[in-house]
Amino acid sequence: MTLQLQTGTAAAAFKMTGGIYTLTTLELHSTNPADITNQLENMTRKAPNFFQQTPVIIAFDQLSPEQPSIDLYQLRHSLQQFGLILIAVRGGQKSHKQDAMMAGIPWLPSPRQRSREEESTEDAETNVVIMQKTRSGSSPAAEAQSQAETAPALQKTTLIEHPVRSGQQVYAEGDLVITAPVSSGAELLAGGNIHVYGPLRGRALAGVNGNGDARIFCLQFEAELISINGQYKMPSASSSSDPLWGSSVIVSLEEQSLHIKKL
Repeated sequence: MTLQLQTGTAAAAFKMTGGIYTLTTLELHSTNPADITNQLENMTRKAPNFFQQTPVIIAFDQLSPEQPSIDLYQLRHSLQQFGLILIAVRGGQKSHKQDAMMAGIPWLPSPRQRSREEESTEDAETNVVIMQKTRSGSSPAAEAQSQAETAPALQKTTLIEHPVRSGQQVYAEGDLVITAPVSSGAELLAGGNIHVYGPLRGRALAGVNGNGDARIFCLQFEAELISINGQYKMPSASSSSDPLWGSSVIVSLEEQSLHIKKL
């Protein structure tokens, strides 16, 4: 669903819309600038043009409190040298949030922080619902029927029966099924699983809305990039030595690492 905000004037100069975009996250395990730069060099050497003009989020979630602080100005400059554009930082300590504000970089809460906030809100809402039901004296059958009526609808499967060509992007809120080839330079994004009944030569990103149980299935594995819930691999960089290259495979996320297995 797209959110549209428009001014009340008869001839608005602009329209604000909200959408879903897939962003690359760099999860820092070290704040040593030299280590970060070396890894960026190794990563971009394999695909020099792949990361050009790529927006990224820097995540501090895995940094221990004992780690020294990092210069966000220097980090942003280092990323730009390799074609990456820093648009926000996520999580970390209170000092990380303050550093981001000083550098003029948006700060986002980590998934764990967001979950705690949502749980607190849900607990408060649950207490209100219980009080309302107690006062109204609703029967269990009526309550069950009310819950069924307010339950969210299941996400539908999107079926594409024509080739997805270079430069095209396909997005599905639920599962995405492609019964035709996916060319190099094409991009598939799905909140659930991705099924490609043909060659997969482009990018496939499953579980983009935070579904770590999503899978990628394809009959001919030649992907440029695969991703599940933000964890990604670039298989084409080592295709010559990969015995699964060109085979039918299933890709899953286990312990924050992608695993590719033969179907």
